[in-house]
Amino acid sequence: PQGQIMAGRTGVRATLASFLTTPQIVTLNQVFTSFPKRINFQVNSVAGQLSRAAVVVFIQSENETRLAIGGATNGWKRVDYSIVLQIFHHSLHRNAEDAMTDFDTLVDNIKTRLRSDHRFGDSTGTLVWQGAEPIINATYGEPQTVAEGATETYAELQFDVTEMIQA
Repeated sequence: PQGQIMAGRTGVRATLASFLTTPQIVTLNQVFTSFPKRINFQVNSVAGQLSRAAVVVFIQSENETRLAIGGATNGWKRVDYSIVLQIFHHSLHRNAEDAMTDFDTLVDNIKTRLRSDHRFGDSTGTLVWQGAEPIINATYGEPQTVAEGATETYAELQFDVTEMIQA
């Protein structure tokens, strides 16, 4: 909703989604801050684009810790969000190896983007004090051929994002 301060879960999702879309990552056509009812791989695709993908920013869990810096009434809250980027890849390549090459390139490009700025574009460093540090875990699904002949592949990139709140 308009007029609300982007903080907490909503702010982390929005910051990460914006960071992943600007500039565009090749074959990443959509980034969702919530799981959509349906993914339409035609959205934002261009003529001749054989591989398309969508990413969902999912917050799997969070932990909050208070750090007393300067006494009992002055400190910071550290909130660690466990983020899972759910990657849905849809390829119309006739050759399965070409589809896998596009998928691998997409995953590598997303990881490169995550490594490029540990604050995901948050200049204040409070909403995203640190992200995708010190580790990114990846889990991959087995490619499947759907009825229309497309190859679909799934991946999850899991990492923590730390938010700092003055408390």
